[in-house]
Amino acid sequence: MVLSTEVLLSVSRISKSFGGAKALNDVSVDFRAGEVHALLGENGAGKSTLVKVIAGVVTADAGEVTFPGGSESTDVAMVFQELSVIPELSVRDNMALSMRRTSGLLVRREKLQERMQSALASAGLEDLDLDMPVEALPLAKRQLLEIARGLVADARTLILDEPTATLSDIEISSVHKVVRSLVAGGRSIVYITHRMGEVFRLADRITIMRSGSVVASGPTADFTMDSVVTHMLGEEHTAGEAIHVKENFAPESRRKLNIRGLASGHRFSDVSFTAQAGEVTALFGQIGSGADDVVRALVGLIPVTAGDIQLNEIQLSALTRPKSQKHGIAYVSADRVLEGVFLSGSVAQNVSSGALAGVSRLGTLRAELETDLARSIASKVAFDPSRIRVPVGSLSGGNQQKIAIGRALATQPDVLVLNEPTRGVDIGARAEIYRALRQLSANNVIVIVYSSDIVELRELADRVITMFRGRPVSSNHTTDVTDSQILTEILHGAKA
Repeated sequence: MVLSTEVLLSVSRISKSFGGAKALNDVSVDFRAGEVHALLGENGAGKSTLVKVIAGVVTADAGEVTFPGGSESTDVAMVFQELSVIPELSVRDNMALSMRRTSGLLVRREKLQERMQSALASAGLEDLDLDMPVEALPLAKRQLLEIARGLVADARTLILDEPTATLSDIEISSVHKVVRSLVAGGRSIVYITHRMGEVFRLADRITIMRSGSVVASGPTADFTMDSVVTHMLGEEHTAGEAIHVKENFAPESRRKLNIRGLASGHRFSDVSFTAQAGEVTALFGQIGSGADDVVRALVGLIPVTAGDIQLNEIQLSALTRPKSQKHGIAYVSADRVLEGVFLSGSVAQNVSSGALAGVSRLGTLRAELETDLARSIASKVAFDPSRIRVPVGSLSGGNQQKIAIGRALATQPDVLVLNEPTRGVDIGARAEIYRALRQLSANNVIVIVYSSDIVELRELADRVITMFRGRPVSSNHTTDVTDSQILTEILHGAKA
């Protein structure tokens, strides 16, 4: 493969500090027309700060961003990892906010609608109603809408920050198809992802960052999976140490959650399985398969219309979120910003927010009890306890996810249910989260996850329940089923 030589955007010796912390240190890299350029690194490595400097969101302390091809900074569009769509507005209004002003005071409505529909179609949303409120869309479609907003701006350089973190395999393939089409038309795509598989399927060039600096850069063909992980984590780590964390645990007296014939209207039906402490149970399926709705029903977020849920032979009926919490069922949402953490609050405040009775005396919050709780939880999720007074909004995505899990753990749950537990989390933090979840399972907590990432399924889960169009297909130990079998079941609904 011959790589492009036309540089659309050049970053030269960029440095940036926040307070006393160096976020970027003398970073230089070129982005070329007709290429997908993967920008890799652990959470906190400097990737997000760099692309925010490129997009004009953050001002660098030193260095410059130039456009050798004669384009301008307005020709850069960024799709942020955390959703920036406005839920209360319609799809049309959200798209309009991303469109650059054209010449003249008036623009024909038909012309605008044509551009919007073209961008939506390119992002796999051709059937989406422009007048639908965004808050009515599921998370995956909101992410695709973010990509469509970048496309409607018609930028020559498009920065995609974790664009597939919440998507199913089919939707990921659709995004990849769009990306390849865009680079074939001469655009430059800056692609940030923590899914190593898609890096080697999609990227033409790779740049790896660590501790605010570029540590390696070149054609994808020059790298292997192991070399990428070594560059990301440093020589003292290996790929195996980074991701393989499974251990066998078997509590003597296991808690059990028995699900029989569970249904929720048109969302899913006839779901039966047993989840127990000592093994991690995963529900696996595409967006819309009903798998993610099952975990939401287990925590009382959507109604159960049929079936039984028993926790240690105690019947749980008419579950609501308060009732499920009373029964010791904790939940970690797929959307940590809207439903997982309080960005403006400190780590300690977030951790204690769901366990106020334990850090209060006579109705008054006790700072020393809050601190003790936060430090204890920090140790369980591999978070630096010296940072418990730091605002959560200033943390990397991986650390924010650890705090979201920590909030749930502070309630001392019997059952922990997680929806996409490592969305947007780097390979090092993933390993720490997996290890923490497996340790919880060893300590007699029932751990149930929904994930759309087959790599995560392999690294974390002991048992997998596949789902297709609202119904379960099979239940197997992960060691007894191949990736091909799993994908056949979630894509076609038939046992392989």
